[in-house]
Amino acid sequence: MIIGGLYLAYEGAEKIFEFFVPHPKEQEKEDVTDVTPEQVMAFEKTRVTSAIRTDFILSLEIIIIAMGTVTEAPFINQLFVVTVVAIIATVGVYGIVALMVRMDDAGYKLIKKGTDKSKFLVSFGTILVKSLPIIIRMLAILGTLALLLVAGGIFAHHIDFFHHFLPSLPATLQEFLIGLGVGFVILLFVIAFQKIKKKLSS
Repeated sequence: MIIGGLYLAYEGAEKIFEFFVPHPKEQEKEDVTDVTPEQVMAFEKTRVTSAIRTDFILSLEIIIIAMGTVTEAPFINQLFVVTVVAIIATVGVYGIVALMVRMDDAGYKLIKKGTDKSKFLVSFGTILVKSLPIIIRMLAILGTLALLLVAGGIFAHHIDFFHHFLPSLPATLQEFLIGLGVGFVILLFVIAFQKIKKKLSS
């Protein structure tokens, strides 16, 4: 569980770091017209794989935390709690996200279908298409907060030092700061390792 928490903290800190300190975009050095469909698919596959790995670890940690709250309960109660949490984490969260990702496709079809027939369909479709980038940004922010809160909660409840860290703060803020702090420490080590590796290979 601690290892999973470290990974979540690192992912959350890295997203915040990239937002404030953007990495140089190598794509700007290349002509966009030279990018093949295979390269685009490979890039998308890499991003999807990374998102699935992070979401899987996050969901697993949430289920483990839920199980930890009912360790004293009978087995049937534990099974019920874990089942409900698993369903909510998979069908609920990922189902909603999947629907949001398809908003632009649905909006485009409504616009195409409503052209010259229904202004309402065109307007509604346009709203769906224009709303998607905003929703994606909101999901990215909420996802980053979730990563850090879950990681911080794991550290606060399973490591005595962090359990007594800043006790005067509200639990949510305490767990966020713990997750963020641990994440940035790991991020610094990763950046240092990458720089050393780059120097050795050059």
